[in-house]
This record gives sequence, C-alpha cells and structure tokens, in this order.
Amino acid sequence: MSPADGVAAAEVGSGVFREWARDGEREAFKARLQRGDRPFRDSEGAWVVSRFDEVRAILLDPARFSSRNQDDDGGFPLLGDDPPRHTALRGLLQKAFTRGRIEAMRPEIETIARDLTAAIPPGEVTDIVDALSSPLPVIVIARMLGVAESDRETFRQWSNRFAGAADGEVGPGEDQMVALMEMSAYLGMELAKRRVHPGDDLISALARAEEAGVTLNDREVVSLSVLLLVAGNETTTNLISNMMNRLAAHPEEWRALRDNPALIDSVVEEVLRADSPVQFTVRRAKADVEVGGVQIKTGEMVFVYLALANRDPAVWPEAETLDIRRERAANLAFGFGVHLCIGAPLARLEARAGLAALLQRFETVQFADAPRPRTPRPLLRGFQRLPLILA
Repeated sequence: MSPADGVAAAEVGSGVFREWARDGEREAFKARLQRGDRPFRDSEGAWVVSRFDEVRAILLDPARFSSRNQDDDGGFPLLGDDPPRHTALRGLLQKAFTRGRIEAMRPEIETIARDLTAAIPPGEVTDIVDALSSPLPVIVIARMLGVAESDRETFRQWSNRFAGAADGEVGPGEDQMVALMEMSAYLGMELAKRRVHPGDDLISALARAEEAGVTLNDREVVSLSVLLLVAGNETTTNLISNMMNRLAAHPEEWRALRDNPALIDSVVEEVLRADSPVQFTVRRAKADVEVGGVQIKTGEMVFVYLALANRDPAVWPEAETLDIRRERAANLAFGFGVHLCIGAPLARLEARAGLAALLQRFETVQFADAPRPRTPRPLLRGFQRLPLILA
C-alpha cells in the first residue's frame, strides 16, 4: 500500500508484531530498535533493520531482497512482485499517476478539502479523522476509480475494516477478510461494466492498459483497485491525523503556519519523517547477504523499519523533535527505489490541501478533553479518533 510494499504483512506471523503490540513492552521495543547499531533477530527469528543507511540499501536492492512471499504467488499485484514483472505493472499504473495528471486534480482536491472543512463547527469538539482525514482521500480515490458518490461511505468502511482501523487485533481477522471479499465483489461488478462501456476512470484505464507486453486479467484489475483504495485512504488519513496531532500539541507552530503558509510543505515532510504513516515493510533475502555486520541467510525474513530509519540520529539531529524549519532531507516514509509509493505525490497534495483549508478557516487548534486512541495495528501509525477543537 505504499503501505507494506513487500511481503504481505497479513501473512507475517513474526514476533515483531506481538512485541510491538504488548502495551507494557512497546516503548522498550522501540527503544531497542532506535539504539541498536546493527540488525537483530526478533523473538521468532526474523531480522529487524532500523538504521537509515541499511534500510535505504535494502530498498534499493531488489536483486537480493525480494518483495514476494516465498509461500504464495505474490499476493497483491505490484506489492508482492519483483522486477521485471513489477516494472511492467508499475508502468501500467504510472500512466494514471503522472505528475501532470495529479497536478490537474489540484483544484478539485482543494475544493473537496474546503467543503469538508466548512462543515467543521468552530469551537466545538470535532473528530478530525471523521471530519477530514478519512473522507478526503476516500473521496479522491473513489472519484479516480469511478465509484458512485452514493457508495463512497461504504468504501470508507471497507477500507477501515480491511486496514484494521476498527479493531484491536494484531493479526488479520475475519472482518478484514469479509471486507476484502465485499470490496472485491463490488469492484468486479464495476469492472464488468467498464469492459462493456469504458469510461474516463482508473478502473477503465487498468482494464485496457498494456505495458511491455503485460496486460491485467480481471482478478489483477480488481486487486490493484482494492490496493489503490486502501493505500490511498490509510496512508493519507494517517498522515493528516498525525500532522494535526503534532500541531495541536504545538499551537505556536499553528500560528507560524497561518503567518507563513509557505511552511506547509515543510510541515508535511517533517511529519512524514517524524510520524511515518507506514511503520515498516518486509523483504526476504534472495541470497546470503551481510547487512550491518550480520549475515542474513537466503530465505530469511527482514523487517525494514521505515519509521525508525526516518528518525536515525545519524541523519537527523534531535530526530524525535518535530521541527518544521528543519533543513529537508529525503525521508523513507513512502519507501524508496523500485517500490517507492506511486501515490506519494497524490498523498502529499491531499495533505497540503487539507491543512491549507484548516489554516484558512481556523485561528487556533487544541486537543479536546477526550481519548485519542491510536490505530491498533503495528504496520500503520495514525489515530482511530482524534478529537480537536478548532476556532
């Protein structure tokens, strides 16, 4: 999903999930990751890599670190594929995510953001996830896919259920699988319509696309459409929520942004770095390889911690601090190399539009006196609810 571009996280039963999920051990586990100067094995034998240079090197080396699960056929197309097939599939999607096409969507995205923001009552408690963070990306990607407006709320619920935002389990659950089947059935019917009457939408484009001799069958078109929906929702939803959480904690930065909107790009990048929406991705070693002074054997699984690489103190001084005036350096929030998230420019545009709309309308932001539960799954970092008061 840009999210776990690699071995499907739902199929990984590693101890890293359980160690992260146990409330009493999460902070200790994070500290171990952050201070470790070399890769280590988790409680079930998977390797954990968290330093920036090592994470970046793995992401740049698909020849030795595979995104495919050794026990299946690759899961979602693109995420679970290696070159050369990955290259062809990415080429198919890239035609829909060109810089020009995304830039052409800017006025529409800004209008959606302003409309959502206009519905927020000043001075009252508002769950920013429900009011803006979640609906904005769902509306955008649903329009790209050609989904009927009347079905968008259903799509948002499917996406949340599939990503695990609505439950507290660590592994995949029955509700996730039901959501996946429901989404797939709906998109399958939409694809059948587009085969007969193609339109100017992403499903139609995928149905007729060809790249380097590769075309997509119906199952692959549906799988990619599900992927785009969930990835387009969850990554951007978490980015906007994490950004608003940080700004509510530092009202002086909100004032600075209102005085100087040119800093909006900087705060988006700094939140991507400091509060990465996607915490890690997974690879399998295709050969014996040395990383950070340890020997990783062929077939062994490697958790590649994007979020901790983005807070490597060797790259970013005072890395845990959000500094919207920090000199910008390339972060790994959307991955790197051949699996760099194809929707990253769209996610950035949506986040900028959402924040700009809020800044134009509200002078202040603060936390409401209410719980702010985080998303329960270790793969994604965001909020289930984020009650704020904007005035």
